Amino acid sequence: MKNKFKHSINYIAVQIALPSIIVGAICLFLFKNNSNTGFVGIGYFLAIVIGVLNSIMLLPLAVNTLRRIKDYPEHLKALVLLLINLPLSGAYLEIL
Repeated sequence: MKNKFKHSINYIAVQIALPSIIVGAICLFLFKNNSNTGFVGIGYFLAIVIGVLNSIMLLPLAVNTLRRIKDYPEHLKALVLLLINLPLSGAYLEIL
């Protein structure tokens, strides 16, 4: 996947975003199917960490996008993946 990204910050953002989506969905799935209260604590913690991590990554990614606007399709892919995570982590908090 690294070959698809010319800028390393986009690669890092995608490497943060994709596992965040997957881990959040797995945790929600386990909680809904198991009804174990232990997954609630883990889910809240993960949703908060994922939300904070993606929010922190958003600023340098946006700055890089503005500085290197010529490569906007690449930046747009990374930004969309990162921005999808923010409402998802909020939704996970509401569901849990």
